[in-house]
Amino acid sequence: MALLCARSPLGSCGTPARGSLLFLLLSFRWVLHSRAQAADTGQDAAPWLQRTSQDLSWQQPELSVIFRRALQDTEKKACPPGKEAHVVDENLIFYKEWELEACVDGALLAKQMDRVNAIPFTYQQLDIFKRKLDEFYPQGYPESLIRHLSYFFHEVTPEDIHKWNVTSLETVKSLLKVSKRGKMDAQVAALIARYLVVGGQLDNATLDMLASFRPTYLCFLSPEQLGSVQQDVVWAVRPEDLDTCRPLQMDVLYSKARIAFQNMSGSEYFARIKPFLGGASTEDLRAFTRQNISMDVATFKKLRKEALLPMTIAEVQKLLGPNLAGLKVEEGNSPLRDWILRQRQDDLDSLGLGLHGGIPNGYLVLDLNVREALSGGPHLLGPGPALTVIPALLLALILN
Repeated sequence: MALLCARSPLGSCGTPARGSLLFLLLSFRWVLHSRAQAADTGQDAAPWLQRTSQDLSWQQPELSVIFRRALQDTEKKACPPGKEAHVVDENLIFYKEWELEACVDGALLAKQMDRVNAIPFTYQQLDIFKRKLDEFYPQGYPESLIRHLSYFFHEVTPEDIHKWNVTSLETVKSLLKVSKRGKMDAQVAALIARYLVVGGQLDNATLDMLASFRPTYLCFLSPEQLGSVQQDVVWAVRPEDLDTCRPLQMDVLYSKARIAFQNMSGSEYFARIKPFLGGASTEDLRAFTRQNISMDVATFKKLRKEALLPMTIAEVQKLLGPNLAGLKVEEGNSPLRDWILRQRQDDLDSLGLGLHGGIPNGYLVLDLNVREALSGGPHLLGPGPALTVIPALLLALILN
């Protein structure tokens, strides 16, 4: 639980300071307070006062520097006598922020995390607790603490989670339960990734729980786990959610998407299926060429190489429509580069795009399938007046 408290430029609750005069007044007030503390502790505040008097100016930027220095100094204050915390209780609510910094230990917070979640600390106070825990566990929280985080999970970042070692499915489920409120999609994806990277397995109940979050976690799931994903998840997918998915994962997701969108047709269907086309087959791509559909280059470059290579120039031209000119930008990138290498240069020239790298005019195009070469039956893909002697073919003949 947390109580919201607006932050001012000075780092505590209150109305933001305005004007140089107010900055000066507050600065002198802080100096007097520091001087009184120095008298109590026997420390000499004169050097600090001397530096401050030299730095003070009516210019706002310089005053801001003074206050940043002051805030840094407050963080280094010693805990006042009798204020050191030995238990997490309601009294900590009334501690000033610098007192929490000085008097609360990260080990205590880890040991009594249940109490941290039960008491209505402000967000500013929870930020301090988070910082204390990070200092105590610089390599990441241990699983003994992670399983008790509960709502404190909202304070951690995906970068924090990537340091964790999560091996318990029950821990994953407990954190998913408390993540349903708030924008926790990135944290959930990181949590699932950390659990799966150590060999964890998600059951159907957990997959059902994941359906309530944005599917940024899909590419962390195995093809088998993706097969159990609900259709609602497929409907919620955005293109960027699939950026890191591997071919086998895209195969499964494309099949599920075809089923999910089967009652649609035309441009409506294409708009929905487009993020999943990295799993489409050659036959599916050819089907789109017979429809009034224009694929953008961003989608085209995510197609499977194996699905694109058999496509003819005419089919690619129909598939892209008015977007065909965008191919020039992707000329050197796969899968377009691989497709260009299989096309005749004069056919590429007919597109008027300036694409290069095709098969020169007057050459035979051979399918260099090793088995066919060894059997003495290379497959001719196109006629030509001359035969290119290819080292791979010579090697095959020698081995034969």
